[in-house]
Amino acid sequence: MTVAKWAFIFLVTLAASRTGVEQNEGMRTEAEDARATISGVWRGHSVCVDKNSPCHDEVNVYRFARVAGRANEFSVTASKVVDGKEIVMGSGEWNYDEKKKVVESEKPPIRLTIEGIKMEGTLSLADGTVYRRLHLEKES
Repeated sequence: MTVAKWAFIFLVTLAASRTGVEQNEGMRTEAEDARATISGVWRGHSVCVDKNSPCHDEVNVYRFARVAGRANEFSVTASKVVDGKEIVMGSGEWNYDEKKKVVESEKPPIRLTIEGIKMEGTLSLADGTVYRRLHLEKES
């Protein structure tokens, strides 16, 4: 093979491998953008499913913060607003499934689907019964 052919093959191979790298970088950027969007304050409300239960509809504030060293985990503090003041209901680590665009906690079982700057989902009882429907929007 001539030097010109080797040079041509090298350049084609280099260009093809670079395109693959750029595509992978684009995917990482999209996933990273999604995680960055999740971080912050989300405000909204939760509505009781069973109106004959002791449950009350509430205004909620959820604070999501990245967990260092764990790309798909967040530390979350959930509060309800009573008389204009936030009252912390609990906190814990939540997982993010980037394929499903879902964040969820195990206890209590909360699953929220992310669409842009909105999260919607449910809080369920231990037996799987949906207890609350949650609707949140990104505040900051």
